[in-house]
Amino acid sequence: MEILKEKYSITELSEILQLTDHALRFYEKEFELNIPKDERGRRFYTTDMANMMYKIKVMRSDGLEIKAIKKIIKEDYPVETVNVLPDRNDVTLAASGNRDYDLLQMFFQKFEQQLTADLSTEITSVREYLTREICKSKLELGACVENSMRRLENKMDKHYQDVDRALGKWRDKNKKNIFKKLLFKMHI
Repeated sequence: MEILKEKYSITELSEILQLTDHALRFYEKEFELNIPKDERGRRFYTTDMANMMYKIKVMRSDGLEIKAIKKIIKEDYPVETVNVLPDRNDVTLAASGNRDYDLLQMFFQKFEQQLTADLSTEITSVREYLTREICKSKLELGACVENSMRRLENKMDKHYQDVDRALGKWRDKNKKNIFKKLLFKMHI
């Protein structure tokens, strides 16, 4: 979200973010935000605060818990100074309204959102691919098991047929011998 004004009333910001005034006050209290007040005592949100409220809203709608958001906010919005370019140690910007800092912060927020969206898409794509591959492997494995079972059943059938033939031959052979023995005993 790109905030264009320097100051927003609580009503303006709640309309833009589609949050209730109560939700904004809850976030203010829960995240210990020091929201400035005008001479009449009414809250007004600076560009940084409006962007922070938007970020909190997005993270809450993504399902993050308050504790996790607090850690992220603490990292993204430190109280003292922020080292924007880690490879240039001499560049340290104060977090209070520096336009370059605001532009960099918006750039990194957009970059983070784009990177998160791209990673989410890629993870979903990989998950779907792996699911398809697992299902395909499962079907192939099932077919292999079925083929193995059929081959085993065929071998068993052949073995039983061979045993039946062998038993049949043995019976036929022994029948003749029994008749011979019976005939031989009768002659004696």
